[in-house]
Amino acid sequence: MTTIVVDQTMGIMAGDRMVTTNDGEVAISCDTKIERVDIGGDIYLVGMAGMEGPAEHFLDWFRDGDWDTPPDAWESLDEGDSFTVLVLGPDGIEVADKFMRLTPIHNRWYGIGSGGSIAWAVLVAGCGIDKAMKTAITMDPNTGFGYQVRHLSGTEDDRDVDL
Repeated sequence: MTTIVVDQTMGIMAGDRMVTTNDGEVAISCDTKIERVDIGGDIYLVGMAGMEGPAEHFLDWFRDGDWDTPPDAWESLDEGDSFTVLVLGPDGIEVADKFMRLTPIHNRWYGIGSGGSIAWAVLVAGCGIDKAMKTAITMDPNTGFGYQVRHLSGTEDDRDVDL
């Protein structure tokens, strides 16, 4: 699956680069699981875990910025097609589930994906984002191929880490 973790106070989101098939047999590297979205001058980081099609559908709706109109349900979504989207923006952290509902998270840190709880626990223990991602990569077999760190402040602070 994946690991996406966020530190609201620091304004950062990190995600690994491993993509696995549903049966877990094939792992490939991807360019990014975190998208930077500019809506009317407000910057958002959107991290996606789970099935790519529904997550991309959510991302298209989110980019449109018409949040008063809920997104159309993903037409072919069944029980096995779950996904989660993590959003970090000016107003904090929100998470969207497979029903495309945005829910505010009232924590400094949050994590999604198969390694999300590992990385989240490392952040809560007082370690930084790098230690959180390296620990998730070590402990979760579905997290790997290095990771990316993205900042709300802009691309000059963004970085990619190969392991």
